[in-house]
Amino acid sequence: VVLTAFLGFPVVGSSPAVGGTTVGVRLPRGLHLGGMSNRETEVLKLVASGFSTQEIADQLCYSQRTVKSILHDVTNRFQLRNRSHAVAYALREGLI
Repeated sequence: VVLTAFLGFPVVGSSPAVGGTTVGVRLPRGLHLGGMSNRETEVLKLVASGFSTQEIADQLCYSQRTVKSILHDVTNRFQLRNRSHAVAYALREGLI
């Protein structure tokens, strides 16, 4: 049985109606069920804590450009307006 998960990735497994009990979700490497990687989650947690881009970069040993890129990817993927909206969304959805 192949279904489409809420993230648009295929769900593979058997359904209870067919006699199975588990359904597995195939996600791209590094993404979790919420659709964010550990790295994205870590950056959003630090943004939520009030850290600046430079402070986040220093703490995680990333460049400022990498931090900005991570935030840009998250806001685009979830169609969010800015970093504040990204933090609010992640908190509301239980991602951080």
